[in-house]
Amino acid sequence: MTAVITEPSMNNTEKIENLTEAAMQAVTAEMVTGIAGKVVEMIEVADDVLQPETVELLRTFPEVSENLQRTLMEVKKLEESGTIKTLAEAAELVQSMKSAMTGPMISDMMDKVIRGIELGDELVQKGAVELADGMVGAFDMAMQEQTYREPPSMMQLMRMMNDKETRKGLSLMLSFVKKLPAELYK
Repeated sequence: MTAVITEPSMNNTEKIENLTEAAMQAVTAEMVTGIAGKVVEMIEVADDVLQPETVELLRTFPEVSENLQRTLMEVKKLEESGTIKTLAEAAELVQSMKSAMTGPMISDMMDKVIRGIELGDELVQKGAVELADGMVGAFDMAMQEQTYREPPSMMQLMRMMNDKETRKGLSLMLSFVKKLPAELYK
């Protein structure tokens, strides 16, 4: 390496020229190749970064950074509480159940769903919704009526049989109980 000797009579331009010449003499061919390679890499990275999509993303980053920070805090809370682990385990369970299902299993489930829909439709057409509403209303009234009463005696039960509505209700219940086994074991 050559030393730059400056004389007091040199002006600033000459000093810079001497310094530049000394630096050029110290640079080797490998150093120039390495610097050129790094410059090329820097230009390629700059080109990648300066794509319109990247520039747009960088412009929107300040706007979404607060939301991103809140989201990360929420994710951290979920992780600390174990919720994320539970969700991952549930996802694994669903995946294993999904992979274990066979065509016949899915077909059987679909048959049951279709039968359930048909039954629901039939019940609605026969007025089951209104019937169920009436039954719930009658049950509520009976519960309120019986709340603070003692059970009726045998004589009181016999007197209740004189009431036409009581006989109608019992007749309906007995008819239902009689027909139920035949329908259940078809």
